[in-house]
Amino acid sequence: MRKLLVIVLISIGGSLLAMANLYAQHRHGVLSPSVTFPQNDAVLRDPPRMITMSFRVDVKLLKLALYTDEGEWINIGFVYDHGNTNHSFVLPLPARLPPAKYYVAEWSVVDKGERFLRGEFLFSFGPGAIPPSETIEASYGSTESEDLPETGAYAESVND
Repeated sequence: MRKLLVIVLISIGGSLLAMANLYAQHRHGVLSPSVTFPQNDAVLRDPPRMITMSFRVDVKLLKLALYTDEGEWINIGFVYDHGNTNHSFVLPLPARLPPAKYYVAEWSVVDKGERFLRGEFLFSFGPGAIPPSETIEASYGSTESEDLPETGAYAESVND
């Protein structure tokens, strides 16, 4: 009887620890994409043919929008699919993108626990293209830079 009680207590303690660890992982970026293409601040030789995003857990992709540096929306054909829960997403891009100094891909996701995360990644392409961070820095005349994770800037909102 005593052994059974110890096993049950260890089992419950392990479950609570695992749940706390899972919650901590979500709070520290498990929902952020582990890989994007193009990578944040990338300079490509040719225009990308697609946008890809891979997450560490299954999520619903609520939004994927592309904008020019001037904020002009580019129709990339994204349509929200309520039933599509996955960890990787690929969306083909139009054959021609409007001219811009750089492009901003904005995204938002929600996981099975209804935790919401949004972010963006920037890229540029073509002859003479420079990293978006340098273009932004030059436009503000600032010498300071912000260190962002390779996959972009994130904002998290938790619905508890």
